[in-house]
Amino acid sequence: MSAESAEIDDLHWLVREEAAEIFATFPKPELSLPQLSQLRRELGPERATLIAEQLELRQRGGVKFSRADEMFFTRVGLEQATDEVLARYKAQRFAAPQQIADLCCGVGGDLLALATGRTATGVDQSPQLALLAQANCAAYGQPITSACADAAAVDLAAYDAWHCDPDRRATDRRTTQLDSFSPSTEQLVGMLQKNPNAAIKLAPATHAPEAWLAAAELEWISSRRECRQLVAWFGDMTPQPGSRRATHVDRDGVAHSFVASDETALQVAAEVGAYVMEPGPALLAAELVDHFAAKHQLGRLLPRSVYLTGDAPLATSLVSQFRVREQMPIDRKSLTKKLREQGIGRVELKVRGLDIRPEAFLKKLKLSGDAVATIILTPTASGNRAILCDRV
Repeated sequence: MSAESAEIDDLHWLVREEAAEIFATFPKPELSLPQLSQLRRELGPERATLIAEQLELRQRGGVKFSRADEMFFTRVGLEQATDEVLARYKAQRFAAPQQIADLCCGVGGDLLALATGRTATGVDQSPQLALLAQANCAAYGQPITSACADAAAVDLAAYDAWHCDPDRRATDRRTTQLDSFSPSTEQLVGMLQKNPNAAIKLAPATHAPEAWLAAAELEWISSRRECRQLVAWFGDMTPQPGSRRATHVDRDGVAHSFVASDETALQVAAEVGAYVMEPGPALLAAELVDHFAAKHQLGRLLPRSVYLTGDAPLATSLVSQFRVREQMPIDRKSLTKKLREQGIGRVELKVRGLDIRPEAFLKKLKLSGDAVATIILTPTASGNRAILCDRV
């Protein structure tokens, strides 16, 4: 039986001292069959399964949470939870001290950060998740109040601001359609009328309602090479209503953002410059590549190319940057000769806009040497080119 369907009394047992002593006895992420059989005899099948499942989920949760080995998860709850680095970044917009409601809080990923320096209440329609969220905040030393309630029924006027992560699995199928979320679009609009100071977490591909485009700042946030979420900021939470923002948050929590609200014209570079830049997932999702290029005097290699080029590096993690050594027509023999001359034996190969299989192309290069380089195979104004460069 999974944690989602476990009886609430079993979950109360799971988060208390007796279960903690059992977890301390089995530090490894997986129980052997003899260990599981022993636990079944001692605890019963439901509680033994809960222990085994939590050991596995705690190991997986280490990617998102520094104290995962003290936390409690469900499979879906862990998957949907905001990791602690992104949560801390988002929480910076909420003033402290304030009274904050975290609606559809799940296992408490955002709640952990919102509770820092604030009075936070976690609300979820699942009593199991409300219980786990409270236990997870306790693992970080953050006292919070949790409640089992319908998010749309919460008295939002009692709070300074609120955060909501609408359930995207309301029909047992993950969706990016806001009308299929719970709370629904109509309910969220009503909640904003009660308290306009809000942050609503959405899937990156979600299309925000037309009315939100002028009222909110839409921020696409990336980390670990993926765009993780779209946040619609309202009321006092947004300094620039009607704008779009792309943000990348590094593993150490350092964030780089770019924001724009107007339209801009496409700029195409006449030639490949000293640097080639690959827009990160947040810039792409926010459709701010051309705005970013105009701001930093960059141009696309071609009108439909994802790559930008310019003559100087930038102090941002919103793009991957490559210092160009040289470029040449795409010819394996000539390229192999060039790599051997420079002692390059390890290559990061990037292919965009060409029907070339990177693995097959690399195998035929016959590399040798200790130096490292990046090769970008891409169309340019001068034709298809192999751009030999170094990742900055």
